[in-house]
Formats: sequence, structure tokens, C-alpha cells
Amino acid sequence: MTETQQTPTIDEARVEAFVGQLITDFAGAASTAMTVLGDRLGLFRALTGAGPVTAADLAARTGLNPRLVTEWLHQMAVSGYLTVVDGDRFELPLEHAPALSVVDSPVHVVAAGEIITGYFLSLERLETAFRGDGGLSGDEVPGCIYHGIERYFRTAYVNQLAQDWFPAVPGLVEKLEAGARVADVGCGHGYADLLIGRTWPNSRVTGFDLHAPSIATARARAIEAGSPANVAFHVADSAAISGYGPFDVVVFFDALHDLGDPVSALKAAYEALAPGGVVVAVEPWSADDWTSTIGMPITRIGYASSAALCTPGSLSQPGAHGLGTLGGPAKRLELLAGAGFSDPVLAADTGFNLVVAATKS
Repeated sequence: MTETQQTPTIDEARVEAFVGQLITDFAGAASTAMTVLGDRLGLFRALTGAGPVTAADLAARTGLNPRLVTEWLHQMAVSGYLTVVDGDRFELPLEHAPALSVVDSPVHVVAAGEIITGYFLSLERLETAFRGDGGLSGDEVPGCIYHGIERYFRTAYVNQLAQDWFPAVPGLVEKLEAGARVADVGCGHGYADLLIGRTWPNSRVTGFDLHAPSIATARARAIEAGSPANVAFHVADSAAISGYGPFDVVVFFDALHDLGDPVSALKAAYEALAPGGVVVAVEPWSADDWTSTIGMPITRIGYASSAALCTPGSLSQPGAHGLGTLGGPAKRLELLAGAGFSDPVLAADTGFNLVVAATKS
């Protein structure tokens, strides 16, 4: 006897629904490219507060090609970013401007488009990484990603660091007000460090990053900010920070998961801290049960970041831990405990970030 194999029945409605989802995602990707273009060219800024304008008016204001501006406006309008008035005038709604053109608004997220652009520019190298050891070093990442990260996370720093993140960690604000020695591991372009130094002038902040071009940018940003005496930047990894200490506070801003060896980095932070010192790691929001986040836009973005940038970056470094951008707070708390910190806690869950913290006993 032979077993009768049944041919699977295809649900045509499900096929149609998924094709619709895929086309919608492709439309979003196309709109992202046009959003980056509008951001770079100053089109959103020119539209902000201008009321309804024609394509010719906008082209004249920005010095851009009228024909291409017309097509860009049509794309933004059919995507719902702009509204159409009387058929030939276009307006940026006041409610859309904070996300697209109002710098330092709590929802200024347009720079995420620059990061996503970098994923597309990295596709060939990512293919090689996927077929090989998984590593994609920081030197192989296009500059628009670094620029986008600085702008994108600036929004969170300006609107959450002093308002939500640090006050959630017991005793941290008091330390900073009294005058604390702060180390920022993986400081990038250093905006958070300059903000901390400005907000708590009695404290001293030292930013560390292995990516020399990022430290060069951080130092340039410091000069632009008036060369504050209480902020400094160094090209160094986490293992070297003890040579600059001791510190009262060590922070990792969206950097812990990027490190090749986060376990060693946290142990180095422990050694660099004075007794009673605090470690704070701010990570992208995620859940311990990743399946509970299926379909959520924030985790769709986060796992793309993990696959295209953060995990390959970690795998390119000594240790190759590959923690991943997401994965939930429990993994982060386990790392802190394993490094010797007492009573690690999830100090804050903003829905956009997780703040984990612990104290050196």
C-alpha cells in the first residue's frame, strides 16, 4: 500500500492579502527614499508653515528643478505626507511637521530614513557577511548611517535623557548634580555627552569609541559647542576606560548590543567604577518574548537594524558575541549580573527604549 499524499490547499484570499501587504511595504520603502530626498534637499523645511504652495513656488524657494519637484510633491501627496489644495497646491500639515522638519521635537524621527538608506547601500557587503562569518565592520558602514544615528538618537537624548531615563535610576541625578565622573562607552558623535555636561556642569564626562571618525566628529561637535572643559573624547575600547578612571557613572547609550564582547565591556565598567558607582545601559525597546511583538512597526525596524547593522557589527569585533539589537530586558539584566553588579533592574520602559541599571557594591 502507498500512502496517499494530499496536495495542500492554497487559500487564495491569504495569497491576495499577503501580496497587498508586500506591495504596501514596497510603497513604504519607496516613500522612505523620497522622504530622505526631501529631508536632504530642505523641501520639508521649506514647506513648514508656508501654507499651500505650488510646485513652481516651492522649486523657486529651494532652487530645485521644477519638474522633479512636481513629481516629488505628487509622491508625497499620494503617500499621505502632504495634502492637496485646489488640485495644484500642496501643504505640509502642522501635525506632520514635528516628525519631518522640527528639530528637537519629541517626535522628530525623519533621520531614521538615513539609517535605512545605509542598509540598501550596504546590501552587497551584507550578502558577503551572510555567506561568511557574519561580520560587517564599522569602517564598511556608509557615512549616512552614522549621520542618521546622530540625528535620530538626538531626539531621544533631548527629550528623554534628563526627563525620563536618568531620573528613573535611583540616586543618579543627585550624583550628577553633586559632580560625578561619567564615562560613555560607544559614544558615537558625542551629543549625549555634551548634553550631560551642559545639564550637569559640576560633572565631567568622557566619551569613548573605537571608531576614530566618530570621535573626530564628536570633537568637532564639542568645538561647535564652545569647547566645554568638562567634556572630553578618546578613541578607545571599553577595556581601556579604567585607565581614565575611576568613574562614578558608566553609561552605554544604544551601544551595549553593538559591542563584540558586551560581557567583558560590563566587567571593565565594573572595574572602572568607584564603590557605589552606577552603570546605566539604554537599549532599544524590545520584549523577552519576541513573538509577542510580531507585526509591531518598532520591532520590524529594530530587527532590520539588528540584521543589517548591529549584529554584523558585533560579529566583526573580537568576541563576536552578537547580542542583537532587540531580545528583551532579561538578557541585559543577566549580563549585568554576570559582570558582578548587584541588583540589576529595569529602571524604565518608555515604550521606545529600555533603561537597565545596576550598582557596584
